[in-house]
Amino acid sequence: MRKIVFLLPLAGLLAVGPALAAETIGGVVTNVNPSAGTVTVQGAGTFEVSQPELLRGVYGGEHVIITKNDNRTIGLQEDSNYSDGSGQTGQ
Repeated sequence: MRKIVFLLPLAGLLAVGPALAAETIGGVVTNVNPSAGTVTVQGAGTFEVSQPELLRGVYGGEHVIITKNDNRTIGLQEDSNYSDGSGQTGQ
């Protein structure tokens, strides 16, 4: 009986897991085109974000995280974990 109780939560995670899958890419912004809704990340390419308003206030040299979701939406956020060695995180 213990095996069944243990496997039920695991089975639930496996069933939901693929729906939550996303690819994340971190890097440095080299170009932003808010009118086209695109951002270029050094070494990763150019991405058209699903919500162009996310690009307001994003500038070259910033560290960002791009999220490519299974539903073909692409999100962007500032990488707050980045440290430039000064002892401060972020920008």
